[in-house]
Amino acid sequence: MPTRVVVIFIGKEGQIAWPHYNFDVASEAESIKKKLTEEIASKEKGIEFYGWHTLYDPAESERLVPDITKDADGILAIPLMQEFADGAWTPHPVLTQLAELNKPMIVYTKPFSVYWDMGPVLENMGRVYTVASQDLNDLMPSLEALKAYNRIRHTRILLLKDYGFNKDAIDPRLRDARWTGPAYLARLKEVFGIDLVRITSKEVVEAYNQVPVEEAQKEAENIIAEAKAVEPPTEDVVKASRALLAVRMLLEKYGANAWTWDCLTDLRQRSLPISLCLAISRLNNEGIPSGCEADVDALITMIIGMAISERPAFMGDPVIDEGKRVMYIAHCTAATQMLGKNQQSFSFKVRTHAESHREVGVETEFDPSNITVLKLEGGITCRGISFPQYAMENKFKGYTLMAEEAKSLGHLESERGCRSKIIVQIPQQVDLDEFKHNFYCEHKIVCYGNYAKQLSILARFLKIGFFRGFYIPLSVLTGDGPSRPQKCALLHKS
Repeated sequence: MPTRVVVIFIGKEGQIAWPHYNFDVASEAESIKKKLTEEIASKEKGIEFYGWHTLYDPAESERLVPDITKDADGILAIPLMQEFADGAWTPHPVLTQLAELNKPMIVYTKPFSVYWDMGPVLENMGRVYTVASQDLNDLMPSLEALKAYNRIRHTRILLLKDYGFNKDAIDPRLRDARWTGPAYLARLKEVFGIDLVRITSKEVVEAYNQVPVEEAQKEAENIIAEAKAVEPPTEDVVKASRALLAVRMLLEKYGANAWTWDCLTDLRQRSLPISLCLAISRLNNEGIPSGCEADVDALITMIIGMAISERPAFMGDPVIDEGKRVMYIAHCTAATQMLGKNQQSFSFKVRTHAESHREVGVETEFDPSNITVLKLEGGITCRGISFPQYAMENKFKGYTLMAEEAKSLGHLESERGCRSKIIVQIPQQVDLDEFKHNFYCEHKIVCYGNYAKQLSILARFLKIGFFRGFYIPLSVLTGDGPSRPQKCALLHKS
């Protein structure tokens, strides 16, 4: 489904204004329309430009704007001229009306069309990003971000997680209560437009038992034929393939297009016939964001990365090696088509799950290339009493998206840690002491390609914060102000 972008020009002929008094508004609008439809739309597949309205009078636009934008996924507003001293303190009324719709909007201006693009004012009003350039090709990153925004808001997550626990073995005061509250689900819907539905291991087992063994055997044969090596017995690969087909069935049943699984609990309790690590790898290959450990925020980061890059993302645990100035990111679930569906696949081995040395995992051999490391973080301040810890007051401070472009040095061959390990080079300008000071337990996400620019724009559309770097200072996440700000640049915080 294409992302529909309504194009609205702002201008009127015969004004004492920039660019000049005899400026031909209609001709300029037609010239831009031609370039957008013939050049930009052909480069940025999945974008549909329409509308081409020219507005200027505030009363008329107030009447027309709700109707002409109602079916739009986003807005491209193009001020063609500016009256003398108009906009020196506030945006043109038409821009204000459009920004207040709270739809993602790109404001494009050429030099000397306006005196000031009013970006800071507009961005505080709505989901706005401004582009000031003679070259329409400079719209591409913002259009990619707009398309990703639309994809994200059509996401439904399937969460595979049991909330029961063994009361004879676990203190009920310490039970895991992640992702259970209505406030969290409402936040996902409000910020990202994402729905979430939860099922238990019982339903996964039922779906598994419905999958014909013959279909699983065919799937397993294909996987074994592709693999560089196979460590587990064929019987386990067939079971893992059967689980893959079961998850596909459940995604279709619930209308979901992303999922995450509470693997650590299920592996310990053996509540499923086989681990779902292979299913995570293969479904990521198919463009379905698939994550581990029921980490919903990490899964949403994968959704963001895959929406921007149009490639699979890899979720893993970060580990630092100071001597080599690298960060390893490791899990047993990496996709093999990290460069995209129609690109060369990475070599891989079918292995056991690393921590347990049983069941089925995947060791993907990552190629050296440009990558982007990213992670969505939600900041919370908490006040409570001591152990057993009771949170008497929790205050959510908002989301911040961290992203940094880096180099992959390939794959680490080691029996230590999870099977798939990508090596990320830490640039010399990164202070390792600062890195460690702000290094806390959370997954990191990797996409192949450079996407920091697009992600920063997407954060504006989502109205969340954005940091360029490998980490976000904890003090910033909790709203206590920047920690050693010279080490981590705050690009914007909505």
